[in-house]
Amino acid sequence: MTKSKYEELGVDADKRSVREIFGKIVRNDFPGAFVNIVRDPEILGKVFTMHADGDGSKMVQRLLHYRETGDEQIFQGAVDDAFSMNSGDIAASGFVFGRWVINQIININAFNAPKELIMKQIALRVESLLKLYESYGFKLTFFLGGETADLPDQVNSAVYDVGIFAEAYDHQLVTGNVQLGDQIYGFASDGQAAWEKEANSGIMDNGLTLARTCLMQEYYGLKYPFLVRRNGKYEGKFAVNDRPDILGGMTVSQALLSPTRQWAILIRLLIEKLKQEKIFHMLHGISLNTGGGATKITHVGQGILYMKAMPYPPPIFYLIQAESGETWRNMHQSFNCGVGIDVVGADSPEFRAALEHVSQAAGVKLFHLGECRENTDKKNSVALRTPFGDFNDY
Repeated sequence: MTKSKYEELGVDADKRSVREIFGKIVRNDFPGAFVNIVRDPEILGKVFTMHADGDGSKMVQRLLHYRETGDEQIFQGAVDDAFSMNSGDIAASGFVFGRWVINQIININAFNAPKELIMKQIALRVESLLKLYESYGFKLTFFLGGETADLPDQVNSAVYDVGIFAEAYDHQLVTGNVQLGDQIYGFASDGQAAWEKEANSGIMDNGLTLARTCLMQEYYGLKYPFLVRRNGKYEGKFAVNDRPDILGGMTVSQALLSPTRQWAILIRLLIEKLKQEKIFHMLHGISLNTGGGATKITHVGQGILYMKAMPYPPPIFYLIQAESGETWRNMHQSFNCGVGIDVVGADSPEFRAALEHVSQAAGVKLFHLGECRENTDKKNSVALRTPFGDFNDY
């Protein structure tokens, strides 16, 4: 199979090689769950997880945006992205009621990035984001600072990473016990959630290397050579402040920098509703559709063929596809294409009603995507029916 445009830029879209290499040494007591979980050997029923992820390629776009507009607050979005990439992942396995211990790492080249300004904006957003989470019931979140490393030889611009250690009890987990006949639902990555101050393009935090490379003008690489790799270049036709009609009023850079939705908030609302209705047992799996996009659900369950009918994607993905020439098959593997999380559960009117209630409360559109079938080779796989064709080879 030919490489995707994303792979040609040096990015492993589904990280299969990572799982193959490190999977042999990673401890995981719940292999069907979305994240690796370990039982506490000293406390019966207690479990814990640790998750780390960050804002990498998107930070490069933030620097370009800041240089061209002077907007200092654009760096606050790095916290939203890095935080949600971790909190959403652990929430997808049920870690929404116990203690979270959070730290951060900033790797920066202060010759090319405004170090103090970035730190100040990150600190402001960490404070306000923790308050937002507290308002939705997350009372046991502890931010312990972290490391800020000056790496002028290793880093051209800056990278912002977050790690979260989380605790729960095994009866609180979403273990990925997916059943044949289970239904697959999805929540939209775009739009404006109840807690968000402006509309979101739906881009989240994956595929940005391809997105910004194919959209931004070559001129920017000449003006800011530290924003492109050696022998690399921007290949697009858009300036930072261009507003193509397809984006409905957003600038190209605003669309690229829309922050990842705080999915842990929505997941907590869902789990609370299911517990209230005494049907939490009907929830069998959740996938946060970041690395791997619409195919990320293969990280949940065992021996399942996920049959998904994808909706029409938000405008930002049409723009990226048109300008990059990437196939729609690969677009659905590199990007979420409009569905931020998948939720898998029992084929039950009560379960669907709970999802619809949360959709209305959160202001996030709900999709019915498909169903779960048996996969004959006992591995997980995905078959997508999309507006651009059927893709059955993931």
